[in-house]
Amino acid sequence: MNRYASWLPVAVVLGVAAYLAAQAAPPKESGPMQIGEFGRLPVVYQGRLKPLDTLARNSLMVISDRQTFRDENGTAQPAIRWLLDVMTDQLGNDAARRHKVFRIENDEVLNTLGLEPRSGLRYAVDEFVDKMGVIEEQATRAQQVEDGSRTLYQRKIVQLAQQIQLFINLSRWEDPHLIPPSSEASEEWQRIKPVLAEIRRSGAVNPAVRSYVVLLSAYAEQDAEKFNTAVADYRRSLEPRFATAMQRGDLEVFFNRFEPFYHCSVLYVAAFLLACLAWLAAPQAFNRISFWVLVPTLAVHTFALGARMYLQGRPPVTNLYSSAIFIGWGCVVLALIMETLYANGIGNTMAGVMGFLSLLVAHHLTGDGDTLEMMQAVLDTNFWLATHVTCVTTGYAATSMAGVLGVLFILRGVFTRSLDPNSMTALGRMIDGIVCFAMLFSFTGTVLGGIWADQSWGRFWGWDPKENGALMIVIWNALILHARWGGLVQQRGMAVLAVLGNIITAWSWFGVNMLSVGLHSYGFMGSAVFWLVLFVVTQLILAGVGLLPVDLWRSFALLRPGPAPRPKRSPSMAGAAR
Repeated sequence: MNRYASWLPVAVVLGVAAYLAAQAAPPKESGPMQIGEFGRLPVVYQGRLKPLDTLARNSLMVISDRQTFRDENGTAQPAIRWLLDVMTDQLGNDAARRHKVFRIENDEVLNTLGLEPRSGLRYAVDEFVDKMGVIEEQATRAQQVEDGSRTLYQRKIVQLAQQIQLFINLSRWEDPHLIPPSSEASEEWQRIKPVLAEIRRSGAVNPAVRSYVVLLSAYAEQDAEKFNTAVADYRRSLEPRFATAMQRGDLEVFFNRFEPFYHCSVLYVAAFLLACLAWLAAPQAFNRISFWVLVPTLAVHTFALGARMYLQGRPPVTNLYSSAIFIGWGCVVLALIMETLYANGIGNTMAGVMGFLSLLVAHHLTGDGDTLEMMQAVLDTNFWLATHVTCVTTGYAATSMAGVLGVLFILRGVFTRSLDPNSMTALGRMIDGIVCFAMLFSFTGTVLGGIWADQSWGRFWGWDPKENGALMIVIWNALILHARWGGLVQQRGMAVLAVLGNIITAWSWFGVNMLSVGLHSYGFMGSAVFWLVLFVVTQLILAGVGLLPVDLWRSFALLRPGPAPRPKRSPSMAGAAR
């Protein structure tokens, strides 16, 4: 039996690796045209050099909320094929106008367009092309209203107008910048349309424009051989000047196709379910399996973070999206360390929960689809991004981890009989240690932020909302530690305080962006207000549950049904009740 048990980690890791390898395998071209090779070509859009595959995925994500679409036969097709159809619209290929990719879910907008609701909520340009004037008129009216005062209909009609404009810009070659600099002395990429106009005026020759016209014409004519040759020739012509950029582009294409964070989220859920099974039966076996599912998952999560750092040339945290995936990574690392030290399954449970939830939050923070966008000028310094931002974000991760442990403490104590003295002591130590860790990094990060602020704005502290949020995290962690060390609270009280710390963290992480004021507000997120309020309410409810009299906690076993006398609490249980 022991011999088989020793092979269990190897078998689990190999199984997870096989799953990930299958997902990372390059797909086969669905036809004779090598459109995947076209997707590897570089382009500049929104200030960043990226492969056309990324442009296609991000643009389709903005319009359709998906990175694939279904053609007229119902077959799933990649975003790069949609982009090729759009870019060849003015060359006689009208397929893009028939693709049902525009997601329209608002009933009032559908009534404006004369459309009926349908399964999937996606529509083709040809279905509302006669309503373009109405859309423009309604969107113009809506844009005259302040953002915060717009109705749902007005927001959705403006969104649709912006999506249509994106489609038009791509189809008319007005965006993006596809043509590389004409000489090594210049770094500015150009759009096809103005370069074509200049060529027609002066009669000059631009090899890049000629290559694009040839390959796009070949695609419109469905001439696979001509298209493949043109793509290969154009790529070879770029490699001497843009070798490094194209290597990064190839990695980005692989990253896009592999979708590592999605597969990590799937595996985090699997690890969590295995950890839950360990509470019901065969705890040692299921906990070991859960742990060894998490190890390769964390390795892929780490690879994905490193790949993003390489592609962007920046430290791991540069925007809200990257902060979410970094916080998830940090929580999983802390949880696996706890599981290694205590081997009680709690670390596995926390890793699965925090890993999945953080990646879920990140998924809803993708914005316009490009999560590797250019940095704002005030943030354009790798030193402070690597020190202040990373430290503060690590503090977020640790404070959140302590809060989730507090939630687990309360739920187990109130609703189950599983919170025995040993479990209570172990959870208390975990919360205590994590809060100490959070205090260290949040305090250090806040001080470093003050130094950065002094260098950037000439003052160490300005009571900016983001600065206040960071200070609140430091104060709250200090409050928990002082209350614990001063004997004011024991395990239960510390768990309740840790849960309330989740509210402080959420405010500092997201709340400042919702205020749309202050030097640290880098993007308004009005759509997230509801979810933030809902989260705060749930944490207050959980804290209230944690403050229920201990006689109502099932784990204290004071209210057993039946005639049997109630057992007395042990001294350790009585102390922990505070």
